[in-house]
Amino acid sequence: MINQLFWDFDGTLFNTYPMMVQAFIKALGDLNVDEIEIDEHDIYTTMRQHDVGTAIRKYSAFYSIDETTLRKLNRRYQVEMVTDAKPFPGVTKVFELVKQLHGDNYLLTHRDNQAKTLLKKFDLEKYFTDYVTSNQKLPRKPQPDSINWLADRNHVDRTKAIMIGDRKLDVAAGHNANIAACLFDPDGIIVDSGNPEIKINALVELIPWLSKS
Repeated sequence: MINQLFWDFDGTLFNTYPMMVQAFIKALGDLNVDEIEIDEHDIYTTMRQHDVGTAIRKYSAFYSIDETTLRKLNRRYQVEMVTDAKPFPGVTKVFELVKQLHGDNYLLTHRDNQAKTLLKKFDLEKYFTDYVTSNQKLPRKPQPDSINWLADRNHVDRTKAIMIGDRKLDVAAGHNANIAACLFDPDGIIVDSGNPEIKINALVELIPWLSKS
């Protein structure tokens, strides 16, 4: 039975990408990039298929702007805007099932403690046993270090564990830590999924799968 769930935050638990894209656009605007030239969908696709760092490198090169400045501006605006993010539908139902299965939820995010603040805002923090945020300074996914740290610290049986995320790097992180992986792809934008054990378009699809695992 799988009842040890390792969760990504951005784009998995909380729908933060709309705010992340707008923060990125605002940062580009501050660096004198004409809004007409900005392809909002391409920014989103780059972030989802790769990561924010790839978007920063790609656009700073394309527009010949300073990468470090873009990174700093993007981070500042992102922190401000993400405060309005909400959880994806079905999150609480999955958490409640994990509780019924006598399992645990773990947060594994590249974001800092702002992720925990948002969980608390929606009364979701109580469902989590432990966390890794950027504050721990562990190597980023797809490296397995953060999963290994949580698993070892909490004596997790890896045969009962799964990593849930919205990008291929989340799937790779799970497999690199010798646990199962779930790709949450709400808009079907991930072409190469990295062969997860389960692929879903809505979080509630986890419920029947976990119930019979």
